[in-house]
Amino acid sequence: MQQSGETTESAVADASPAAAAPNADASLAALAKDTAEYARAWASLAVSEVALAKVNLVRLLVLALIVPALALGLLLGIDALLAALAFRWLQDWSLAVTGVVLVNLGLLLGVFALLRQWWRSLSLPRSRAELSRFMQGLR
Repeated sequence: MQQSGETTESAVADASPAAAAPNADASLAALAKDTAEYARAWASLAVSEVALAKVNLVRLLVLALIVPALALGLLLGIDALLAALAFRWLQDWSLAVTGVVLVNLGLLLGVFALLRQWWRSLSLPRSRAELSRFMQGLR
């Protein structure tokens, strides 16, 4: 019986804070090492994301310059085609060009009307009542 009592005492002595300190120090060191590696990985990811964003920014800027030029060229081509067709029917360049200008103005007014409608639907609610109606519509 005494042997089991001694074993219990030695087990209690091993579980004391003084005996657990080397294990705690080792686990704290491992935790600090893992945390440092985790922070380094996040920093590396952030640097990679910034580099990728720079590459994409250049691409977006180039496209932002090319797309309007292409759209303008396409619009001028369509306008020239419409003017040539109108001239063929009307046999008068001034009427043909005037017709194309009127078509362009009509399309421009239509685009402005659509933008105004979309602006209203995308704007923030102006009052709490509008916000409540909006939230009810989401449910």
